[in-house]
Amino acid sequence: ETGKFYGSAFIEMSTSKCGATAVKDKNGEKLMGRQIRINFAPSRDGDVWPPRSKEVTGNGGQAGGVGVKAMSEKPEGCVKLFVGNLSFDIDDDTIVKFFANVDAEVKAVRWLHHQDSGDFKGCGYVEFWNTEACDKGATLNGKVLVARPIRIDWTD
Repeated sequence: ETGKFYGSAFIEMSTSKCGATAVKDKNGEKLMGRQIRINFAPSRDGDVWPPRSKEVTGNGGQAGGVGVKAMSEKPEGCVKLFVGNLSFDIDDDTIVKFFANVDAEVKAVRWLHHQDSGDFKGCGYVEFWNTEACDKGATLNGKVLVARPIRIDWTD
């Protein structure tokens, strides 16, 4: 109704005690001027607790808050990457220099913005001059850029 981000998230706590403390002590408090609601989420069918691995597999596994998400299958002739989990302080020069670290020359960058508000969504697309440069760029999946682990995946 207001056009503002709904603000929903799932957070995995390190222990059930930490989760119970968050629900008890933080539910109803204000965060950035908005009241937050914290409750326990039911497990999904097939979830295993604790997770067998702290690494995201890309196949619906639990992240555990660390690890690198597996990339999808690379399309033939791919010269473009999706980049996500970006800092809101990112700019064209920073992303170009980031990929230059692995000799991946960037051809173009396109940032994604919210349709109504125009706010940056924290992700975008990076196009390279050839598939070799794209392959080199993909090796940076999970590396830290502007204090955040960047998520990279193939796209066409």
